[in-house]
Amino acid sequence: MPSCANMGRNLPQPGFWMAVLLVALVLIVQVVLSIPLGILNLVIEHGLHQPPPHLERQPLLVGGINLVAFGAAIALGLRLNRLPLRHAFPIGQITALQVVGVAVTLLGGNVLLSEVDNVFRALLPLPQWLWNLVKDLFLSQDKLFSRIFLMVIVAPLGEELLCRGIILRGLLSRHRPAVAVVLTALLFAALHCNPWQFLSALFLGIAFGWFYLRTGSIGLCVLAHAFCNGVAIVVAALPLNIPGLVGTEDYTKVVFQPWWLDCAGLVLVLVGLWTFRRAAPPAQTPPAQAPPIIGLNKTG
Repeated sequence: MPSCANMGRNLPQPGFWMAVLLVALVLIVQVVLSIPLGILNLVIEHGLHQPPPHLERQPLLVGGINLVAFGAAIALGLRLNRLPLRHAFPIGQITALQVVGVAVTLLGGNVLLSEVDNVFRALLPLPQWLWNLVKDLFLSQDKLFSRIFLMVIVAPLGEELLCRGIILRGLLSRHRPAVAVVLTALLFAALHCNPWQFLSALFLGIAFGWFYLRTGSIGLCVLAHAFCNGVAIVVAALPLNIPGLVGTEDYTKVVFQPWWLDCAGLVLVLVGLWTFRRAAPPAQTPPAQAPPIIGLNKTG
């Protein structure tokens, strides 16, 4: 596998503080575009005396807002690097074994992160307004296609193209790979503006960054993100009742998962990481060639 430099993974921009500004731009655009929805809720509730539609909790509208917000930040990142969109993001060659390793890792990761979420909510109870938002955007049994649009299409594309496609590649030109991955994961977690999601987003950000370092493929990061979110949709829709994972009616009440499920999640993560490491060995820098010795190749 060629080196990072040969694969064109790094970008001159952004540095860390410019990356912070890109994240801030996403959040600002999201807030600005959400204000009209809040005003419309108030008009319907107090002006028309009807129940508010809670437009800020509609997956299709949230997906549209995120398209604009992430699109603006990605466009600015490309502008900073003077990159045309069609040549901006390396897709790379993705092997079937790499995909298997990623999928198994994220299946186990979802189980473990679900338990981390349970512990976090036990320490810091979830407020009712946030539970209503989570339920409508991620757990509602209706609005299936809207949730797929938001979670499997918009979120993976927007977040990965910005975080791994621009921010990580800019930080890799300034920091050691481990530092660049962690800094990018912290910004990725901050994008979610939710302390209850911070640890999960941080772990996933580190995992997606490692996938990129090993393969040089933004496409694999997008697929991994879409798979992770898609699993959450599928699990929520299944008629299962596993304590702490699915089937809990009131998400504000903390129920822990059975020990065997946590152990299974840990085994899946370890097997997935081992599989992915075998399928995507670290990049090797080709050895430097010795300069030719002048004067020894004379013909007689």
